[in-house]
Amino acid sequence: MQHHLYPDNWKKRSQACLEQANYRCEHCGMPHGSMRVGKHRHNLYFVHLHAAHINHDPHNPQAELRALCPSCHMRHGRKTERKQVAARRQGYQVISIARLVAHARSAGLHIIQEESGFTWSIDGLSGVASDVLDAIGLALHCLTRERIEVHK
Repeated sequence: MQHHLYPDNWKKRSQACLEQANYRCEHCGMPHGSMRVGKHRHNLYFVHLHAAHINHDPHNPQAELRALCPSCHMRHGRKTERKQVAARRQGYQVISIARLVAHARSAGLHIIQEESGFTWSIDGLSGVASDVLDAIGLALHCLTRERIEVHK
């Protein structure tokens, strides 16, 4: 586990996820602490459920979590990785909204999610948008228009 990717309240959130699932895998129903026989039938082990990021976004403090046993967690990971690999093969890079907002902020564009949508501000300009990409597009449009007006 790469601890630097997870929010400060990770232990609390993962514990709440397991409690909400009644300490059972939400895919196959395996109870937490069950004893299993290993693949080669030589070893016994206890199943420890994981609070799995369904959307693979550990840095998201409001990430969707699901209680999964290690086998189901691995299956879910492989399924999701295949989708991401397919997207990369088509020339797309899969990134999260949180990462996109963080990169925008490092460039001076501040985007904040609110109940009615997203507000954005940059260089004294501000506005409201329906989603993150719309906020970025509007901010760039307004910046470009302002630059054109200044140079006239």
